[in-house]
Amino acid sequence: MSRRMAVAAVALTSVAALAPLSPAAYAGPSTEDAGRAARTAATTVRPEGALKQSTATPQQMADLDRRHREQRERIAAAQPRPAGGEVDAAERAKPVRQTEAGGEFSAQALLIRRNNANTRASQVSSTLGETAAANDGSSVFYTGNTYASYSTNDGSTWTGVGLPAGPADAPNACCDQDVVRAHNTDRIFSILLYTNAALNNGGVRIFVRDNPASAPLCTYYIDPGGAADDVLPDYPHIGVSANALYLTTQNQRAGSWIGSQIRRFNLAQMSACTTATTNTLTHVGSVGQRVFTPVEGAQNSTTMYFGAIESTTSFRIFSWAESSASVPQTVRTISASNFSNPDCRGGTGNFDFIERSTSWTAAGFRMRGALHGSRVTWYWHSAPTGGITQGHVRAASFRTSDLTLVEQPHIWNAGLCFGYPVVSGNVFGDLGISIAAGGAAGGGGAAAQGYVGVDDTPGDPIAFGTVILTASGTHNRTDGRYGDYFTVRTNAKCRQTWVGTNYALSGGNTTSAHVNARYVEFGSTLDSGCF
Repeated sequence: MSRRMAVAAVALTSVAALAPLSPAAYAGPSTEDAGRAARTAATTVRPEGALKQSTATPQQMADLDRRHREQRERIAAAQPRPAGGEVDAAERAKPVRQTEAGGEFSAQALLIRRNNANTRASQVSSTLGETAAANDGSSVFYTGNTYASYSTNDGSTWTGVGLPAGPADAPNACCDQDVVRAHNTDRIFSILLYTNAALNNGGVRIFVRDNPASAPLCTYYIDPGGAADDVLPDYPHIGVSANALYLTTQNQRAGSWIGSQIRRFNLAQMSACTTATTNTLTHVGSVGQRVFTPVEGAQNSTTMYFGAIESTTSFRIFSWAESSASVPQTVRTISASNFSNPDCRGGTGNFDFIERSTSWTAAGFRMRGALHGSRVTWYWHSAPTGGITQGHVRAASFRTSDLTLVEQPHIWNAGLCFGYPVVSGNVFGDLGISIAAGGAAGGGGAAAQGYVGVDDTPGDPIAFGTVILTASGTHNRTDGRYGDYFTVRTNAKCRQTWVGTNYALSGGNTTSAHVNARYVEFGSTLDSGCF
């Protein structure tokens, strides 16, 4: 079924003005069963005053982040394994074919308009690339784990952006940066995690910009521990719906996970740098640590979605309408995943790139979702199972009208591992993806490298068909980490297409010069005249 035919059958929801967020008494951590709505706590947040510039070097930030990741991984490794059975070996999964490519190219329906290296990354980045970006026309705001940068010429050249210091109780600019553009208010939002030296307290700063090359219009600081100074809001991510900005964190106290939170801010108020209405969902559940990230592609939706693996064969969906202070939950049965350590060794030195517990746990550190047309679809890691002999990416796609499971379009290849998917949808119901591939069971595979792909036939089963290499590399890190925070965001020039990030390590794995961080504009050939 052609995409243009499919569009005619899909009615796009008009964007309504944000209704006032109703205050709600805080009902404590949400451990509600499926079908019951979790209540949220209502409050406000004010913009900060003047900030001081951080004096930390990229190396100091990288050292802090290394200790921070080790703490995150210890907590994840201590969680109970998910309950559930094994997948049926006869289950149908869709393999993804690879192509060799370089420069500007197209294959099948995929068109890559730009694939530019971030030269700032090769000067100051940690070898844990963790690239995120959003654009405003030809201007781009782009972050890595230990740096921020902007370009005014579609990524041809890059300029570094200074990072301010944090407050006295969390002075260290650490890591975990994310970037998104709110097209409805013409603002770019980015975040940065701050910690103290002991990694037992922290906060997340939200930066508001009207242009990637300009100083922030204002900032907001989110501190879940408050005056107690005893909570580290780890693994923050941001996303937008039509009229709201969302910040997710998984909170730690005394080296243990104490619950995950989703904060929803009034987007118009944040964009205007005024006091912003905020609702917060706190989730603990009964199955151990679960973390959330907002789905991408929800810019025209008045509902935001979050997903969590409940067991090896069940999936919990949170659907939060902008007009509501409560969050309904739905649990659906899915085919089983294998949440154990896959063997994905490759590259020079034969090191694994999906080895750490946060890479393959059911907690959801590597799960990403997208709203696309009348569907919401999530992707996550699995070790070999069900006749698939490599580490791969599993998926579940649900109809938004009733959250019925429609299909499970897994991504796998018989000769190598796939991992670290990030996806986004567009108004046609298409999907764009950035994904890593490399390594192999038994070792001896290629290094992890970055690829992108599109599925531009929403009337047919989801399949990317071909993914194309955008970030070539030769090495994996020696510590089993590859990173996260990669993004696929709607292209502000043409909202049928995407801007994405990924990276690889080329020529070594020890210095910034080895980081091949990419900024990619891509889409369907059906939209070649749009971007």
